[in-house]
Amino acid sequence: MVTALVPGAIFLGVAATVFAAFYAVWSSLNRRATARVTSLADRLNRAGIGMKPQEIVLTVASAVAIVWISLVFTLHTGLLTSLIMLPIIAGTGAFGFYAFVGFKIRRRLDAFGAQLEPAMHLMAGGLRVGLALRQALAIVIDELPDPARYEFRRVVGQANLGASVYDAMDSMAERMPSHESLMIARVFRVQSETGGDLARILDQLADTIKDRRHVGRKVAALTAEGRMSAWVLMLIPVALGAFIDLTQPDMAHAVIYTWIGHIVLVVILLLEFFAYIWLRNLLKVNV
Repeated sequence: MVTALVPGAIFLGVAATVFAAFYAVWSSLNRRATARVTSLADRLNRAGIGMKPQEIVLTVASAVAIVWISLVFTLHTGLLTSLIMLPIIAGTGAFGFYAFVGFKIRRRLDAFGAQLEPAMHLMAGGLRVGLALRQALAIVIDELPDPARYEFRRVVGQANLGASVYDAMDSMAERMPSHESLMIARVFRVQSETGGDLARILDQLADTIKDRRHVGRKVAALTAEGRMSAWVLMLIPVALGAFIDLTQPDMAHAVIYTWIGHIVLVVILLLEFFAYIWLRNLLKVNV
């Protein structure tokens, strides 16, 4: 009787072990996925993209699938080559999407930074004529376009929901990270604790932001030649590949349809990626 129950006990033990392992792995994966989705939502909000993270993931996955299927049918690749191409295309699609979001974030942050100087002058003028801080923020909302209008409207909205204006300014500095927004949040926080003429402080802060942007434009002008040289270096392999494709069809066919050619293409793409990272860090200047 006991011997007959041994296989069932072994099966239950193995099943319980597998279930516990799956539950532990699933919990970890679920936490990581939730953190990634939250981070993606923050980046989309910072970039001013109204789509949800789930919609973005579905769109990118669909685009990757369409490109992969099109390349498989166009190049008539084998099963192993097709399976190798899939993660490469998926990685390229994810990198391209993150690069696009990063570009949108940088452009929106630059536009927001350019609006901070007039925003400080508008707030200082409103405070001088006797308006309260929320009313001065309302002037900024009425006079400036997006993204300053949207961000300062969120500040006023959070204040209307019960948060302090200073906490709302700290949240704005987190959403739109820059030295200027951080200075503004700290100025409001320190002034609320120590007191003083906030209008005069905001005017001085606007002058500081103006001077910082002037230095930033000067740095951009001085490094323009280096950035153009970096783009030329990045485009030389692409131009060389196009020239070979036009003038040497046999060599282009070998690169596209042979294993050695595929390896060469992968190595070139990796070298291009590392060159881009290196040149970007080399030309990066913090002001």
